[in-house]
Amino acid sequence: MDIGKFKASRTRLMAWILIPPVLIVGVGLSAHALQLQSKWKLERTKGFAAVLPKLVLTQNEAQKLLQDFGKVSSIESEDQFISFLQGVAQKTNFSIDSLKVERKSKDSSRSVLVASVKGTGRFLAIEAFIGDVSASHPLLSETAMQISRIVKSYQDNHFKADITFELVLFKPAKTGGGSK
Repeated sequence: MDIGKFKASRTRLMAWILIPPVLIVGVGLSAHALQLQSKWKLERTKGFAAVLPKLVLTQNEAQKLLQDFGKVSSIESEDQFISFLQGVAQKTNFSIDSLKVERKSKDSSRSVLVASVKGTGRFLAIEAFIGDVSASHPLLSETAMQISRIVKSYQDNHFKADITFELVLFKPAKTGGGSK
């Protein structure tokens, strides 16, 4: 290059003097911005990695809960509820004397089955019966219970139980296409 060209054209001289520092500053600021963005993404990723195990555990628990709620739909009528209670009573050696189930509608999307169970058995059998029934379905609970000792029994450890259970039933949500 000829120095005479720079002396003859002041614009060319200023361009050769100013462009390199402007490029250096521009590239430096861009690199600094990129570094700050990378640091921010790294901190965000570290935070997410710290929370991720808890999130996975919570997701697994939610899936188990939803699977348990899926099992609740196996009881949809009074007859199924009666057979369920009789099966649990037989398994736990609780003798049912009378069993009455009635449906109470709360609204159009849900109803409640109320079962009144009267029976006899050992205290541990009654306790096992109540526990097995309540643990079998998340939406099933005992609402009233009265246990009394049978005084004139051939065995002193037999009790009479009067238990009321409630099972909340939800109608499944309709999915799919609209009207034709």
